Amino acid sequence: MKKFTFISLNSNYVKWIVFYVLGQVQLIHGQLQLPIYVDYLTDNYFLVHPAMAGAQFEGVQTRMTHRSQWQGVSNAPSLQTINAHGRIGLKSGLGTVFYNDRNGFHNQVGASVTYAHHINLILGNRDIHQLSFGLSAGVMNNTHDQTQFAPHLGDPLVEGNQVKSNGLHMDLGLTYIRYQFYTHFTVRNLIFKGQNISDNISLDKGKKWIANAGHFFKLNDNISLEPSAMIQFVEYADLPSFDMNIKSHHDLNNLNLSFGASYRFGTQPNANLLLRQNLNQDHKQLTLLTGLQFKGVSFFYTYTYSFEDIQIAPFNSHQLTLGFDLYSDKFRIFPVRGML
Repeated sequence: MKKFTFISLNSNYVKWIVFYVLGQVQLIHGQLQLPIYVDYLTDNYFLVHPAMAGAQFEGVQTRMTHRSQWQGVSNAPSLQTINAHGRIGLKSGLGTVFYNDRNGFHNQVGASVTYAHHINLILGNRDIHQLSFGLSAGVMNNTHDQTQFAPHLGDPLVEGNQVKSNGLHMDLGLTYIRYQFYTHFTVRNLIFKGQNISDNISLDKGKKWIANAGHFFKLNDNISLEPSAMIQFVEYADLPSFDMNIKSHHDLNNLNLSFGASYRFGTQPNANLLLRQNLNQDHKQLTLLTGLQFKGVSFFYTYTYSFEDIQIAPFNSHQLTLGFDLYSDKFRIFPVRGML
């Protein structure tokens, strides 16, 4: 039987050590952009793929999320996002994303704006094609607050100040939709410029390639299934990460219920940006989700459990998503409920 090793965070000293290490990894080696979880399964593909800005309808779609980890641990990692996007005219889409990612004494905030161009082809009465291109530009700022714990570590190398870095990035995406089939491809950090403000060290963030594909299968007038998959590959990493997903949609007049599951496996890499080394960690996660949508208002809940060999406290995450779709049925491009 496989055993998991848990690192207890009950001791304040252990907690300071863990959060200091996590902060250093985040500041120098880790995510310098919005991390990717399973947000996209809550009708939120725009968070991952810029080409989805305004791809589905005319009007405005907004999503707000709150994610918390390590329940019962003070200063545990948490993430908040808010995004909005919509169709502008017949062929354009605009969107924006704001996020706040806190991990112990490390905090990252960022924002981005997106433009997308959509090419629509309608063949016959129901055979609908759309090819979309998206370009996103964003900024982020990282702060590692050592003032909260430096006196307790007794390490002269920990100066006890606020270590900061910032960065600019540009992402490029492509989306193709044909009625009930969809596929997305995005390159994150196509252009990236980062700077550690404290010691004036330039950061070269590795590129990330992301691909999604999925299909809606209508079982009857009220129920459809949506299997999908995602693959992520990060520069300097040895192996990619995979998501295998299944989601069901249940139409009850104006009420739509969703249930789903996602299994993530493979490598969740943290690339050492200064030494160009691979720090690959075997990664296995199971996520369950449920949601409802009623007259343009949506609510989703996701629960994630990790199966890492070594875990910092029992790893589980809870995420809440609240959304508003401000549009009219007459503006819908795709008749599939799940695509909306």
